[in-house]
Amino acid sequence: MTRAELLKSPDYWKARIQISLYNCAESFMKRTRRNRKQLAEHLGVSSGYVTQLLNGDYDHKLSKLTELSLAFGYVPSIEFIPIEQYIVNEQGVCIANLPMASEYHLYNEKFGNKTCLRDMQPWEVTTNQKGAA
Repeated sequence: MTRAELLKSPDYWKARIQISLYNCAESFMKRTRRNRKQLAEHLGVSSGYVTQLLNGDYDHKLSKLTELSLAFGYVPSIEFIPIEQYIVNEQGVCIANLPMASEYHLYNEKFGNKTCLRDMQPWEVTTNQKGAA
C-alpha cells in the first residue's frame, strides 16, 4: 500500500484520532497525577471503559470525542484538508506547478508568495496576515 492509498483509508484516520485521544488521556493522567481508576472517577465511567479507551478499543461519536477531549483539558480541533494537499504538505513538495496550484493563489498571495508549503511556519497558515488586503 502506498502512502497516498493509506491516507485515503478511513481506518488510518480513525487510528490517528484514537492515538491522539490516547495521548491526551496519558498527558492528563501524568499532569494531574491520576491513575486509571482515578481517571474513571473523573470521567464518571467504569475502569473497564478507561481500559477500552486507552487500548483504542472504541469507535466514539463526535460528541463523545468532544466530551472526552474537554475532560482531559484539550480543545478538539478537526481540520479537513484535501488529500492531495496533505500529501504535498507531508512531502514538502513545491506546489506552484501542480494541477491544484490555482487553489493556492490566494494562499500564496496572503502568505508572501511562498510556493513551498515546507517554507511556511505552522502558525503562518492560520495567523499570518502578510499580504492580506
